[in-house]
Amino acid sequence: MTLSRVAQHAQVSVSTVSRYLRGQLNVQPETAHRIDLAVRELDYPVPVPAQAAPRGRERRPVIALVVPDLSNPFFATLADEVAAAAAVGGASLVLGVTGQQARREERFSDFVAGTEAIDGMIYVGIHRRNPRLTEAIDDGLPVVVLDEEIAGAPDVDTITVDNYGGAHQATAYLAQLGHRHIAHVSGPPELSTSRDRLRGYRDAIAQAGLDVDESLVLHGPYTEQFGASTFPYLTAARRPPTAVFVGSDIVAVGMLGAAELHGLRIPEDLSVVGCDGIRVGEWLRPKLTTLRQPITELATSALELIQARIDSPGRERVRKVYPLQLVVRGSATPPSAAAG
Repeated sequence: MTLSRVAQHAQVSVSTVSRYLRGQLNVQPETAHRIDLAVRELDYPVPVPAQAAPRGRERRPVIALVVPDLSNPFFATLADEVAAAAAVGGASLVLGVTGQQARREERFSDFVAGTEAIDGMIYVGIHRRNPRLTEAIDDGLPVVVLDEEIAGAPDVDTITVDNYGGAHQATAYLAQLGHRHIAHVSGPPELSTSRDRLRGYRDAIAQAGLDVDESLVLHGPYTEQFGASTFPYLTAARRPPTAVFVGSDIVAVGMLGAAELHGLRIPEDLSVVGCDGIRVGEWLRPKLTTLRQPITELATSALELIQARIDSPGRERVRKVYPLQLVVRGSATPPSAAAG
């Protein structure tokens, strides 16, 4: 008799049955009754609850990490930091890469929810909605949502950064340097991170006594290719910008790489401030001024939260918000007399 037969009989996921029978999940009384009834009717051998086992023989927790891709150094570094934290904490890690595709995010969520081999998931998505993830959380799958919040998801442990405050700080810095025409190259408009950074940009522009030129607000994917493609739009504006706040370092890398092709010098003709703090920003010429994310702290907190959720399913939900740090380098300077 397999656990999947019990789950099918009780009309819940395999992971829900597995964690419930191991004493790692509190479920609604009706759900508990269905599982208990299925176990009795199918004569399924109930395992000894994990907390009753001697500590020295406890199974290492297996945690899934879902990231959009590894070509973006931010996600690659985050995955590396989570792996390092898992090794220190005695957990095993399974990595899922979704290629920034919503369907693959759902499929991996379904895979994790349907197997008893994985105890919990750290989820880094790139889309606002994932119905299968929402169902899995409802079924009791321990999940920590990292970076991008999920619309419509039930109460869940969340770790993010102060995207609004960071964007406000970066834009205000450019205004303090003397720039009066500041563009914003943002991420996908439906993402909470993009919306929060856009709000921070708009408020900082208003507080500097400036007007937002909507033709200088561009949205696109977090890729180098998108960054390189922005110049025809920026240079065609009635008043081309002398500075730009970019919502992702990898997009800023694309802009710095393509600027010369469009006859622009960084920072003489266009100052650039990015966001994420990826290491490649230090290798560029000029070095990239950026908002640095505390990646090590994000990874460590995610591991601690998911392990706490696995150990205590009924504990109160946690939301952590970390600040972004403005790192001033060479890609942003006061505007030249000709540009200003």
